[in-house]
Amino acid sequence: MKKTIIFAAIAAAIPALAQADVNLYGSLRAGVSVTKNSTNNYNSTFGVDDFGSRIGFKGSEDLGNGLKTIWQVETGFAMDGMAGKGTASGTFANRESYVGLDGAYGKLRVGYLSDVLADSEATDNLYGPRRDSMGTNFPLYEATDLFSYGDARFKNSIRYDSPTWNGFNATLQYGAGENQAAGQMKQGEQYGLRLAYQNSGFFGAWAYAGVLNTKGGSNSATNRLEGGYSANNLYLAASYQWLTTYGDASTLGLTPAPVAGGNKVENTTWALNAAYTIGNFKPSIVYSKRGDAKIDGTRYSLGASQWAAAVDYTLSKNTLVQVGYGERKDNKDAQTVNKLGQEKSTLAWAMMKHNF
Repeated sequence: MKKTIIFAAIAAAIPALAQADVNLYGSLRAGVSVTKNSTNNYNSTFGVDDFGSRIGFKGSEDLGNGLKTIWQVETGFAMDGMAGKGTASGTFANRESYVGLDGAYGKLRVGYLSDVLADSEATDNLYGPRRDSMGTNFPLYEATDLFSYGDARFKNSIRYDSPTWNGFNATLQYGAGENQAAGQMKQGEQYGLRLAYQNSGFFGAWAYAGVLNTKGGSNSATNRLEGGYSANNLYLAASYQWLTTYGDASTLGLTPAPVAGGNKVENTTWALNAAYTIGNFKPSIVYSKRGDAKIDGTRYSLGASQWAAAVDYTLSKNTLVQVGYGERKDNKDAQTVNKLGQEKSTLAWAMMKHNF
């Protein structure tokens, strides 16, 4: 009798499960690294690290007439047991999580959504250990500039992605600030715009991410251009970024010291990336350079240069191994701001990634 009830319950549940398009997915990334930087007094230090592991659930429901509901909940975690490393590791739904609609007129989502800069990282295809706190993760444009932001996700976000027309598509994004102090302008609102093109292996994009009222009525703004070619086992990409951000630079130890308050920072960064697939192997190299920044019109030696080379070996459709080595050199004022005792930091790593 009990077996009959159980079988009946399972049979009743099967149609519901068939209609609910729910997928469990994830990426397990762990390995070892040897770092030489200020955190270990420039001695080579071996470690076991997480390289950006995550797990998630996503699904959809057909609403008819080409329209469907879409949703996703994704969480990052540290496989080396070091909670708090990376992107709020250990906090549920700390990566892209949303609910929305997808149809012939595009995709509309609401939640914690990847920003347009994170979608414009054509020169960023190497992995970095979460233990590494010296900013050696490549390339330099990825949220490592003074008062920089982006290359992550907008909180409290609404995002629209258009369909592709003749190779072109567009993204519009808004992140609500939700707070306004008495007598002050509303702060924390974010806006994003991205225009992209892809055809016959060639691709290009322009992305803009802004934060309103970071100093009075002045807005912080980051622009990034990228382009390249990806076909016939060859991958070539270039990126160029220019930004204007605001923040208090008076406490950074610079000489001459900027005036206390909301200081204006202007800077540029560029990067090049090349890779070529040979059977199961894919060697790649990336070089990036950040210029010396202006703070309230005065130029400081806040620049840096960085390079890395790596080789991917594909073990299966879902598993690969990557080994690599990279160096970063910071200019004098950049060393002061980042509390570096020497201009050169190095990183060597070997990691395995398995997607499911």
